[in-house]
Order: sequence, then structure tokens, then C-alpha cells
Amino acid sequence: MMNRRLFSSSTRAAADFYKITLKRSSIGLPQDIKAAAKTLGLVRLQQTSYKPVNASNAGLILKLKEIVQVQLVDHIPTAQEIAATKPSKGYTIVGSKI
Repeated sequence: MMNRRLFSSSTRAAADFYKITLKRSSIGLPQDIKAAAKTLGLVRLQQTSYKPVNASNAGLILKLKEIVQVQLVDHIPTAQEIAATKPSKGYTIVGSKI
């Protein structure tokens, strides 16, 4: 359970980031909602962007609350951290039945 509020204005939350993922398409939605998604850096489905916790980003997230997923994270992961969480490419042979 999260003890911190999602849109907090405390100094402790000022160092945190929003991890924002676009879950639904903005096709057919008004232009202001499409512009808000583009402002947050979200163009394609399942695309993720990291934004600092502040009032302007919170307002944009509230405008898109039905089509995005938001999480609070402590830091922006590096490319090495992202690569470490992905499974290896290809396949491995575990055993032989011959």
C-alpha cells in the first residue's frame, strides 16, 4: 500500500518522479487531450516517460487519467538497469531427448 499521496506537494516527494505509461489510444479524443499526451512525451501505446513530481505534470496526468498508468518512482532507471530486467534474446537448449 502506498503511504504517499500521488499528487503530493511535500518537499520529500519533490525528489521523486512519475513513471507514466500510455495504456489506451488517444484516437478519437479531443485535441487538448492529444496535446497533453504529447506534452508528457507519450505518442505510442505502452510508451513510458519519466517526469518530475510537480503541479503542472500532475494537472496533465489528471487530464489523461483514463488512458495512462502512473507510478511513483525514486529515480529514472539507466539503460543498463532496463537491459538487466529484460530477458535474454533467442533461446537456450536445456536438454536433449536423443
